[in-house]
Amino acid sequence: MSSDTALSLVQKKLDSNEKCVFCLRGKMLLGNSEGKLDRYICLIERKGDHAIFLYSSTRVPCMIADDLSLEVVFPVDTNLQYTTDGPKKGQSLKCLLGLRTKDKNIHIELNSDGSSQKFFLELKRTASMYSVTSSMGLPSSFSWLEKYHTLIKGSSPPPPEKDNPFANDVFDPLRYMNVDPAPPEAVPAKKIEAPSFNADRDSGSSEEATTSGETTPYSFENNFTDSILVDDMPTNLRKTLSKDSLDNLDESDMTDSLSRITNQLGIGGSGVEFVEGIKPATGRENIVRHLMNQREDEFTHKETLKVFCGTWNVNGQSPLPGSSLRKWLDVDHECPDIFAIGFQELDLSNQAYIFSDSAKEKEWLTAVRKSLPSKSLYKKVKLIRLVGVMMIVYIKEKYAHKVHFVDSDYVATGIMGIMGNKGGVGVRFTIQGTSICFINSHLAAHQDEFERRNQDYRDINSKMRFKQFVPPLQTREHDVLFWIGDLNYRINDLEINKVKALIEKQQFRDLRSYDQLHRQLGRTDVFEGYQEGDLDFQPTYKYDTGTDNWDTSEKSRAPAWCDRVLYKGPDIRLKAYRSHQSLKVSDHKPVSALFDVDIKIIDEEKSKRVYEDIMKQLDRLENEFLPQVKLSKTDFVFQDLKFMETEIQSLIVENTGQVPVTFEFIKKLDETSHCRSWMEVTPTQSVVVPGEGCEIQLKALVDENSVGKLSSGEDKVEDILVLHLHGGKDFFITVGGSYIPSSFGSSIQALIQMHGPIREVPVAQLIEIEQPGSLEKRDLTASGGRLYAIPKEIWRLVDHIWKVGKMEPGLFERSGLQTDVCKIRDCLDTGVPDTIPGSIHSIAATLLLFLKCLPESVIPCSVYHRCVECSRNYMLCKQVIAQIPECHRNVFRYLCAFLRELLSHTSHNNLDVKLLATTFGKIFLRPPPPPVTSRRLRSGREDSPVGQGEEDMKRADFVYHFLTNEYDE
Repeated sequence: MSSDTALSLVQKKLDSNEKCVFCLRGKMLLGNSEGKLDRYICLIERKGDHAIFLYSSTRVPCMIADDLSLEVVFPVDTNLQYTTDGPKKGQSLKCLLGLRTKDKNIHIELNSDGSSQKFFLELKRTASMYSVTSSMGLPSSFSWLEKYHTLIKGSSPPPPEKDNPFANDVFDPLRYMNVDPAPPEAVPAKKIEAPSFNADRDSGSSEEATTSGETTPYSFENNFTDSILVDDMPTNLRKTLSKDSLDNLDESDMTDSLSRITNQLGIGGSGVEFVEGIKPATGRENIVRHLMNQREDEFTHKETLKVFCGTWNVNGQSPLPGSSLRKWLDVDHECPDIFAIGFQELDLSNQAYIFSDSAKEKEWLTAVRKSLPSKSLYKKVKLIRLVGVMMIVYIKEKYAHKVHFVDSDYVATGIMGIMGNKGGVGVRFTIQGTSICFINSHLAAHQDEFERRNQDYRDINSKMRFKQFVPPLQTREHDVLFWIGDLNYRINDLEINKVKALIEKQQFRDLRSYDQLHRQLGRTDVFEGYQEGDLDFQPTYKYDTGTDNWDTSEKSRAPAWCDRVLYKGPDIRLKAYRSHQSLKVSDHKPVSALFDVDIKIIDEEKSKRVYEDIMKQLDRLENEFLPQVKLSKTDFVFQDLKFMETEIQSLIVENTGQVPVTFEFIKKLDETSHCRSWMEVTPTQSVVVPGEGCEIQLKALVDENSVGKLSSGEDKVEDILVLHLHGGKDFFITVGGSYIPSSFGSSIQALIQMHGPIREVPVAQLIEIEQPGSLEKRDLTASGGRLYAIPKEIWRLVDHIWKVGKMEPGLFERSGLQTDVCKIRDCLDTGVPDTIPGSIHSIAATLLLFLKCLPESVIPCSVYHRCVECSRNYMLCKQVIAQIPECHRNVFRYLCAFLRELLSHTSHNNLDVKLLATTFGKIFLRPPPPPVTSRRLRSGREDSPVGQGEEDMKRADFVYHFLTNEYDE
């Protein structure tokens, strides 16, 4: 019997508004190799909901609908985990589908054919859609499945619900509007039971053991046993009304592992990709959420919490034995409800950049825990560390059950974003109806580097993403934000003696007018929208360690307010802003601020009534009107794009209809993203109410990730964006333009064939020499040409660094200024001027950027795994290098010789061979890109997956050999 016949028989057993999308015949595996049973597995759809039905049959194949008996029902929601395994080599062409919930676990064997693959793809698509829609609105109740549970042998019918006109709706307000406490009929989610601690415990008592979370070489997160997870709530309500909703963390594994995140997203561990180009589900959930937000004043009231934010650059020191931090953390008459405590320069050792563990983390964590106010009990929400930048968030135990959806992220702003010596960490969570985000950062140092500090802020603010949300949540999408840390802004245009004189007279208001950050707040895009209290305390930097004396070292740095606390959002009132001069272990003084923050409390009964009213309005409007929008333009041209220069254009979507419209940019068929890698669209989806519009930014930026394909001609500045209206039609937006070729992104084989600057080479010739094998095909005798041993651009950068900066401390440890990088790019691409512009640190950073942009890394990825495997044996490493193409080998030898010469001047430049090996190991050795068919959804950063730390060490080991030994062939 064909699958179409079986599908039609299943359809007869369903209600008229339910549809059997797929029906496949397979075999259910019995435990302990007891055999297999014939079953029909079906995917059923109802108003955007999906469920898997498993039928047995009195005869196989089934002939009539009465042959089929429903055996198992799986709602496709966040509780469903599934796996798919393809046929093994040498075995029959069978694939295996595993389905698992808390109380069911079955495996179905299916034929490995096109029908099975389509079923897997559709299952994954529906699972991902449920994750997206439930995160943005109300999760489905799946009430329509209850009648089927009564048909299954051994199941009892659920108790009838009284006075609930929405019992059969996909979104049942009376079941799911309750968030805290859980409704009686719902099964409460498990909650981590963790011992509370009294902050004033005896100093001799044993500390609780810590459990490391998932780590990367430069980023460390830790959820200890006293971490907050979630309140008691319905298991199927893993996402609240808040847009910031998040599935519960796995109770048994508090790391950000791939399996936990994918389980939270409701896609199990499937080995198949998302279905590309298929339109997403209805936007009704988005509209409901949007309208609920607009009317939240009708069902919320406010409650005030006290929030303490503290920051301290501890200069790599340890807490003094027997000392306490109470003079910093326990100075307020009323105990704060929330603590956000940030540290910078926690560990200054070179090992901190390479190894994940640091003894300093535990030392300061213990000191903090013992110094919290003894009159209250606290639980830890989250700890995250990026090398020396660490933040810990605590909350009073009595509010712990109200904390939901904890997430964190980090952004490294050190050289090339590789080293975490500078950067920021963030922690966010939702308490009641308010989302709060804390950011702790350490920005670029030195008096004249304020523009680099501004760039660090922009990088952290734009790149920080809380990836457990779909799509990832940005910092600006929170109700309340606090930004703390060593921001490193200094005092300008004032001699050091005058600075000290104003401090002596406590004329802080006059001194503040010279502060770099104060001059920018509210006047530029730097910390746009943030506020700061009056600086009525003396500068917190720089002191002689252990004293209250200003810096008496040879550098004699001027005092400055480096350590700051900023805040952003409504309903925040600053109560205190102060420094704590009595703590002297560092060359900085700690700073703290105390705030009153109003959080939203949801009145459940009122929210139900508002929800019901909105649903009735939507039902009426949807029956009468279709979504209609007007676009300001549908053609965009980005002319003469340059590498690392951003161009932004705007698109206005205006709702000209009578109903709210949800729009979304969707992927085209067979493509992995809704836009090209050189394009960014913000926002990618939104809700627009009638009569209003939404501005969408189209940002074109050719960076290291996209420049290679544009340089080779594999990609062009051409794209078509598909703007999809939920419940309506699609709009097609064309994007075109041109790209000015750059040596950045050109291959080594092409660069050594160019005699002049790349801007003087015809585009056709550029494409020709970028083709594989162009070196072998070129007849040098006929053309009278020659090949460079290494690209002249690399030689110019190295030669300048050697002549001007070989004695400069901190080479390859700072990021370059964007303005400098663009000037250096033009110099290399045009040959003008003769001397490379920019600071020596910008030039060193540009060298790394140039190498990172090579389409094929210095050591080709084809030998990457061999390099990693032989990284401990120098002779084997030399053998691998001897086998790579000559042009790549020449570049590798040249750069290693240059680095060895720099290391011969360590007495002046303070370079460390291990740090150089770590930095250049990531540049020289890049792993081959994974095949498209094997890619998985990743919860964390793509460039720092779990388990990468050991491989990074091996890359560093490989390069280390060539930095400590003369390399000869």
